[in-house]
Amino acid sequence: MASPEMEIKNLRHYYHGKKILDIPYFQVSQGECLVIIGPNGAGKSTLLRIASLLEKPAEGEIFFRGNKVTAQNELAFRRRIVYLLDKPLFFRGKVKDNLLYGLKIRGVSKKEQAQRLEELSELFHLHSFLESDPQELSAGEKQRINLARALIIKPDLLLLDEPFASLDLNLKNEIMAEFQAIRKKRAQTTVIVTHNREEAFYLAERLAVLIAGEIKQTGSPEEILALPRSMEIASLLGHESLVEGSVVGQQNGLLQVAAGSNYIYAFGSAERGEKVKVVFRPEEVILAEERPQTSVRNWFYGQVVEVKPMDRVVFVSLDCGFRLKAYLTKQALEELKIAPGKSFWAGVKASSLSARPSTAKKVEKDSGEN
Repeated sequence: MASPEMEIKNLRHYYHGKKILDIPYFQVSQGECLVIIGPNGAGKSTLLRIASLLEKPAEGEIFFRGNKVTAQNELAFRRRIVYLLDKPLFFRGKVKDNLLYGLKIRGVSKKEQAQRLEELSELFHLHSFLESDPQELSAGEKQRINLARALIIKPDLLLLDEPFASLDLNLKNEIMAEFQAIRKKRAQTTVIVTHNREEAFYLAERLAVLIAGEIKQTGSPEEILALPRSMEIASLLGHESLVEGSVVGQQNGLLQVAAGSNYIYAFGSAERGEKVKVVFRPEEVILAEERPQTSVRNWFYGQVVEVKPMDRVVFVSLDCGFRLKAYLTKQALEELKIAPGKSFWAGVKASSLSARPSTAKKVEKDSGEN
């Protein structure tokens, strides 16, 4: 396992007497991309400013590669960190001047400056912009320059605050892919904060869920998606409540949940007879006119009650004895000729479902077979 690049211990921070952050331990390992996801007002940007050494915490200690940050060494450590805001800010001058500024104040030789400028210009397709005024460029071009300006420094730690929030969808996907390829190639230690779960899932090697100033869960995106620790986390990550039921048994490591006339198989940890809520992500739902012979454990037959086009997908709601939501591609909608009143089989893999304990007490119920 890689050594920690930065650790923050016993962090507490307040604004006007109100506790904003309460984090016993936070760390990012060398070479990893850690994404902090949370709702607006969770404290994400405050945590990033503290990690950048630009804001002092009310309580807590910060360690950089095992060395405690003090008033005596803080400036030296700060120069090894780059912190980018969501909206690029540029100095007067050409794009090339903005890219080279950080290297000049760090005393990097002109030969090394030229080499790094050529490398980043190639990676971010900037050659045609180098002599331009950055204020005259498009939003996408500005963000490419902003990211290149950070990476040209070769910082030990890169901190990004909502770096893709202002971009339209197609441009966002393009620049995220460029950034991800460069970050992986360089093994650049990075911390990104976002409230956008699609960005988080795409970029993160490790995910930290921050809610109300506390880190509620950490792990790989796959781990947290499969087993969110609470309904609050499940909701934040795009899970929908499917149905409430009672645990009646276990099969092959999966909980068997009785919900009305249905038996549902899902990941989770609960005792027999315990009431649980089964949650899922609507984009994981498969629709078919006939029930396929596949390894998918959960199939429900229902009637379409609503079809609503959205930005990238189409929202479909079915009545399966409970309300089931699905996000489908427009191509799938057209191929299946989905419309209100028509009935379909809806399949959800057990690995895409998780069962979370509800507040109700245990109930006794005999096991049944699907």
